[in-house]
Amino acid sequence: MNTQITTIPKWHLQAVQVGQSIATTMILYGQPYYAKRALDWNPSTIALAQIAVGVLTAIGSVLGGKVIERHGCRASLQLGLLGLIAGSLAGSVLPEGWNMVVAIALVAGFQGFIWPAIEAALTRGEPQHRVQHLVGMYNLGWSGASGFSFFITTPLMSVFGLRAMFVLPLMLYLLNLLIVWKALPDYDSIPDDHHTVVDPEGVELAPQQRHAFRLLGWLANPMAYVAINVIVTYNPLVAQRIGVSFATASSWFSLWFYVRMAAFDLLRRWSGWHYRPGMLFGAFGAAMLGFAGMILAPSLAVHLLAQVLFGLSIGLLYQSSLFYSMAGSEEKGTHGGFHESFIGLGIAVGASMAFVGDRLAPQQPMLSVGLVWGVMAAALLAMWRIASRVTRYGSSR
Repeated sequence: MNTQITTIPKWHLQAVQVGQSIATTMILYGQPYYAKRALDWNPSTIALAQIAVGVLTAIGSVLGGKVIERHGCRASLQLGLLGLIAGSLAGSVLPEGWNMVVAIALVAGFQGFIWPAIEAALTRGEPQHRVQHLVGMYNLGWSGASGFSFFITTPLMSVFGLRAMFVLPLMLYLLNLLIVWKALPDYDSIPDDHHTVVDPEGVELAPQQRHAFRLLGWLANPMAYVAINVIVTYNPLVAQRIGVSFATASSWFSLWFYVRMAAFDLLRRWSGWHYRPGMLFGAFGAAMLGFAGMILAPSLAVHLLAQVLFGLSIGLLYQSSLFYSMAGSEEKGTHGGFHESFIGLGIAVGASMAFVGDRLAPQQPMLSVGLVWGVMAAALLAMWRIASRVTRYGSSR
C-alpha cells in the first residue's frame, strides 16, 4: 500500500497550486492598488471589498470541503477553476468598477474549492513524516508563487495597464483547468488509513489532543490573516508616507512573503515544533510586533526589518494550522476546508478592523493597529485555554 501511495506523482498538484497562487494573489492583493488608482477608493472602501473577499472565501471553503468528501478532489478542482475563469474574464472585459467587483467576488468564493482539494489530495494516505514534508513543499510552492506574484503586480500594471492583473490570471486558470482535466492522476483512489500521530518524544496523541491542536492552529493562523489584511488595506497609504513609488511598492512590500517561505522550508525539515503550544504562542507574539512595525514604520529600513519578523512568525502559524489539519485526519477535505475557511474569516475580521479604524480616524492607521492587537490578544487567551486542556489529555507540551 505504501508503495502505491508514494509512487503516484505529486508534481501535477504542485504545478496547479503555483499557477493558482500567482493568479489569485495578483487579483486579491492587487485589488487595493487597482481600487486606489482606477476608482480613487479610500482605505475604508477598500476594506469593505476585503470584508466581502473574506466572507466569500470562508463560505466557499466550507462548500469546497463538502464537495471533496462527497465527489472527490478532481470534481472540486474543476468546479473551482470554472468559477475562477469566469471571475478573471469578468475583470478583463466588464466596465470599470463592475469588473473588479465581479472578479473579486467570484475569485474569492471559488478559490475555496481549490486549496482544500490540493491539500487533501497531496496528503491523502500519507504517514506523519510524509505529511510534514508534503505540507512543507505545498507551503513553499504557494508562498513562493504568491511572493513572486505580489512582487510583479504593480510593475505589471504600470507597464501593461491596470487590467493586466486579470489577464495573466485568466491564462493561468485556463492552463490549470487543462492540467486537471487531462493530466491529473486519480488521487481520490488512494487508500487513506494513516491516522497515527505522535509528539516529538514519540508519544501517540489521543484523538482529543489532535482535535485540540487543530483548534489551536485554526485559531492562530486566521489571526495572521487579520493582520495581513490590515497591512494589505493600508499598503498604498504606507507606501506614500515612507516615499515608495507606485511602480515599486509591491516589490518592496513583498519581502515578508519570501521570509515566510524560508520559514516553511525550515519547518519542513525540522519536526521539533510539532505539538508544542509554547512555540506557537511565541510566534504569535512576534507576529503582533512585526505587524505593528510594518504599519507604523517611519522608514523603508524599519519596514523591511518588521517584514522579516512578521514573515518568520506567521510561517509557524500557517504551517501549524495546515499540518494539524492533515496529520492523522480522517476527513482531509473537511479539515482542509475549515483551515481555509478560518483564513477567510481572518481576512474579513482584519478588513473590518481597517474599515472601523479608517472611518473613525481617516488616514491614521494607529487605531486599526490597536483594534487588531485587541482581537489578537483575545485569541491568544482562547488559545491558552485550549492548550491547558491539551496538557490534561496527555503528555504533549
